[in-house]
Amino acid sequence: MQNKKTFLTNNFDLIRLIAALQVVFSHGYSHLNISGDVLSKALSYFPGVPIFFFISGYLISSSYVNNDNIFQYSINRILRIYPALIVCTLLSILAVYLTGYFSNHESSVKEFFVWILGQISFVQFYNPDFMREFGTGVLNGSLWTIAVELQFYFIVPLLYFLINKIRVGINTTLILLIILFIGVNQLYILLGDSYSENILYKLLGVSFAPWFYMFLAGVFFQHNFVKIYSLSNKFRIAIGGGGAALYLLIIENFNISMGNHINPIAFFIMIILLFVAAYSSPEISNSILRRKDISYGVYIYHIPVINIFIYYGYTGNIGNFISVLMLTIVLGIFSWILVERPSLLLKKKTIHSLLKNK
Repeated sequence: MQNKKTFLTNNFDLIRLIAALQVVFSHGYSHLNISGDVLSKALSYFPGVPIFFFISGYLISSSYVNNDNIFQYSINRILRIYPALIVCTLLSILAVYLTGYFSNHESSVKEFFVWILGQISFVQFYNPDFMREFGTGVLNGSLWTIAVELQFYFIVPLLYFLINKIRVGINTTLILLIILFIGVNQLYILLGDSYSENILYKLLGVSFAPWFYMFLAGVFFQHNFVKIYSLSNKFRIAIGGGGAALYLLIIENFNISMGNHINPIAFFIMIILLFVAAYSSPEISNSILRRKDISYGVYIYHIPVINIFIYYGYTGNIGNFISVLMLTIVLGIFSWILVERPSLLLKKKTIHSLLKNK
């Protein structure tokens, strides 16, 4: 049985922030036409989206195991995702309106509100024609991962129902599922060269299936926390040093995919390194962030900020990117203070009363 205090005392908030900043750097350099540098290359070794999916599997499965009440589980997930998402979406649309873009790109009232509903529900990947000339061509292209995360949240209770039904052992079940969905991931990548513009292929890309093995890896680490923590704590230097050397060797000397399509071998080495980092001097995260988890805000606001810079032609030099980065971090901080933290506090203040009155 996992030690709850040890489990919860970690650097994952800081790791998530670094992962979010990796995505900001990747998108910022690409969309603003900035030449890469040493920092950008270093950050590319730790792709943000796969890291998010792993950490999500690790923490969300723990949350469900500790309290499998579906009602409370659902409310908690809603409070974590939707308040900040809705505020970000409305502010993003307001920003586009203030540029005057909508005056020259009309849409029907129905089309406009269907689009907004999609952005604040679970089909964030829907992008109407009237938005394709603004910035990157999408209001907030990073939000496809929100749709994937919501599918993960929905599947977690089904996953544990399956585990309890088939009774072959949770580790055996998880390993078999991880192998199965690695196959799905590799098939998805393989088909990309021929079917990248196919609508069914695009829908597959925003489904849970190609990314589920990353989430399941987090579930596996959570379920085996005591053993993995014990080994990583005992052989921290050997695992960290050897793993980092092996990771760099594979990346630099073999032609393997990185980014969202990270090679599964590289992915598993990376998450071992992340786990070691999360529980090595685990007080570092709180010392730096003071329990301010701004990673979600940074992630959801960076593309709307980039879009504004592109619309006004502020591209092509590092100063513009630094401005994007600073503004995104400020918005992430405000999102945490004004929206996310108050929403998360509702979990403690309202859940029990809701259950009592149900």
